[in-house]
Amino acid sequence: MNLKNYKLSKAEELRLKRGILAALSIPFIDSLEDFIWEGIFCYTKNLKIVDPLFGLRKKYLFDIVDEKNKIGWSAKAVQWTIKEGSEFELVIQRADVFKKRNALGFPKLKRSSNPDEIGAALLKHWQDKVNEDACKQKVKDKRVCILIKSSGNKKFAYFEEDLAIYNPKDLKWKWTDKTKTGLQGIRKKDSFCVYRWYPNQKQFFERFKFPKGSFIFSLEPRRIPLNVLIEVLNNKLQGK
Repeated sequence: MNLKNYKLSKAEELRLKRGILAALSIPFIDSLEDFIWEGIFCYTKNLKIVDPLFGLRKKYLFDIVDEKNKIGWSAKAVQWTIKEGSEFELVIQRADVFKKRNALGFPKLKRSSNPDEIGAALLKHWQDKVNEDACKQKVKDKRVCILIKSSGNKKFAYFEEDLAIYNPKDLKWKWTDKTKTGLQGIRKKDSFCVYRWYPNQKQFFERFKFPKGSFIFSLEPRRIPLNVLIEVLNNKLQGK
């Protein structure tokens, strides 16, 4: 399986930086995540955004959809050490495959089952969600767009890639140790760990690696004084 990595144009890179600086200038915002990151991404790509203050947001996988081109992005923001070639991970789903074993088609599944069988159930659980939401949202081109940020919000990296849809034969699954508290999905072609699953917490993680030439950049955020911001916004709202 070959996953395509996408890069921003120079104009989009500039808009991404401007969007981040604008968001961090607002004293009410303390973190770039969730809807804030989605808004910055939509500004970067010149896409329409569904404002949760006025529009109904359903819990679909694809947070942003380019309806014209049928592209859907699952948008995530994560704090991590930023370095080209390094790895990072994030939670993609809560997956209780033992409880849902019958619905998934694995009626005899349990912790003592072959790890590859548990892994196949995890893939089914995740990919059912991907395919169902892609159909509902009319998405043909499935992607992830991730903002990686440093702890001080001064260094950032942008990551965009095809959303991975693995065949069970592409992966080898194994427990991290005899306690069976963590399961790893290893990509056979390069021995890279692409998934982690913890049965006690039911958290399913996907892992990524910064490709060569990743867009990594530094910024110096500055806050607009709260009283100045409120005064400017209220004047704008009153048409002044």
